[in-house]
Amino acid sequence: MSARNYHLVGKRVRVHLYTREGFLLGALEGRVADASGDVLVGTDAEGREIRKDLVYVVDIEPSKGPEGEEVPYKNSAGGEGEGWFAVQDVTVVGDGPPLMAN
Repeated sequence: MSARNYHLVGKRVRVHLYTREGFLLGALEGRVADASGDVLVGTDAEGREIRKDLVYVVDIEPSKGPEGEEVPYKNSAGGEGEGWFAVQDVTVVGDGPPLMAN
């Protein structure tokens, strides 16, 4: 694990979610419980490995649905309220400007 990411464990973070094309979908917040560096996450069109530093975020706050109801975050495995995310998509809550500002 990359030592530079271990400092995120225990911190409250905002995860910025993007489409594969790079468009921002939104953000969610939770707490980092674990970190892992240089994880193989896929391959590119030429077959080269794509590796990223990841953090495991737990206690993800539910978002609001179209009717204002709480909608829990579900990861790709079906688990609720937690998941692995790329460090590059994470900011520590309270560090820097908010994602959106009016």
